[in-house]
Amino acid sequence: KAQHTEWTVPEGAAHGARDGELVEAEQSGPKGRMGLPRARITDRLGDPSAPRAVSLIAIHQHGIPDSFPGDAIAEADAASPLGPGGREDMRDLPLVTIDDESAKDFDDAVYVESRQRGGWRLIVAIADVSHYVHPGTALDNEAHKRGNSVYFPNRVVPMLPEALSNGLCSLNPHVDRLCLYCDMLVSANGRISRFVFREG
Repeated sequence: KAQHTEWTVPEGAAHGARDGELVEAEQSGPKGRMGLPRARITDRLGDPSAPRAVSLIAIHQHGIPDSFPGDAIAEADAASPLGPGGREDMRDLPLVTIDDESAKDFDDAVYVESRQRGGWRLIVAIADVSHYVHPGTALDNEAHKRGNSVYFPNRVVPMLPEALSNGLCSLNPHVDRLCLYCDMLVSANGRISRFVFREG
């Protein structure tokens, strides 16, 4: 894929694209007339100002990796959920996430209750990604390369393959998930008086 390059698109390789449309193309052969490389249009993105086009432009312009190598996908697909052995069982606690309705990857969840003496007990749980992503693996290397998930108006480029980001590492409702959490006491004026970190 090239930026700011002129291409020759042979007849039959335009796939119905019109002048002014944004397209994705790939080089398809030797240079044609006028010395320009030949290209084949692989996807019509349409209006250059549409959200789909804007996000794809940003992905390519900033070199954001939007596909995973096969070994990382294989490691994610091979991961399997484990029971709570040795962890605190929090499944009866009404934890909630604060993501919108379209979200598929729930990174964290919270629970709060008022205390009789004033203040609150607050629990913040985060998905235990480290249980599935081990140092030096293909998943770890890919996560290092990405650093974080990237959110656009119409898509998410995840840090981990969907089997993990939307599956085992997502704190989805009504399913067992592994987490790390902080259980803390917060005073009425917002001061933390006690906290403990645990696996749940």
